[in-house]
Amino acid sequence: MLAVLADGTYISRIADREVSGRLRRQGKAGADIPGISVRVIEYSVSTEDGKDTSEVFCLVTDLIDPARLSAMDAADAYGQRWEIETAFAELETGVRGGPAVVLRSKSPDMIRQELYAALCIYQAIRTLICTSAQEAGLDPDRISFTCAKNAIAARVSDAAAFSPR
Repeated sequence: MLAVLADGTYISRIADREVSGRLRRQGKAGADIPGISVRVIEYSVSTEDGKDTSEVFCLVTDLIDPARLSAMDAADAYGQRWEIETAFAELETGVRGGPAVVLRSKSPDMIRQELYAALCIYQAIRTLICTSAQEAGLDPDRISFTCAKNAIAARVSDAAAFSPR
C-alpha cells in the first residue's frame, strides 16, 4: 500500500515478482519499485435486508482518481460484468450444450445461421424469463436460466403441447 485515498481506497503497485523481490532485498520501498500504479477498491455486498454480508471483494483498476470512478461505480460495474459473463455461460452451456460441443456447420453462411439460431433461442428464453419475472414482481436476474430452459423444453417436447391436426 503506497497511499490511502480520501474515499478509503488505496494506491498500490503491480510489479514483476522477480524484480520486486530483488529490489526489496536491496532495501527499496514500494514506491521505488518500477511497475504499474493501481487503485485498490475493497468492498462487500449485503443482502437487501442487511442481515447477510459477503466476503470482501478486491477490485484493482488503473483509474487512480476517485473523481473519475467512484468505488461504488466500480463495484456496480463489476457486478454488471458478471451478469454478462453469466449470459455468455448460459449461451455456451445452456443453449449450445457446453464448451466441448462444436458447431456442426462447415460453410461460413451455415455457421452464421447456426450462431443466429442459438442467439434467437437464448433471446426467446430470456424474453420469457423477463415476462414471467415482471408478472411475478421479481428481478429477472434471480430466475434460473437452466430451470427456465428445462421447463420450456419439457413443455415443448410434451406430446400434448401440439395438436396432431
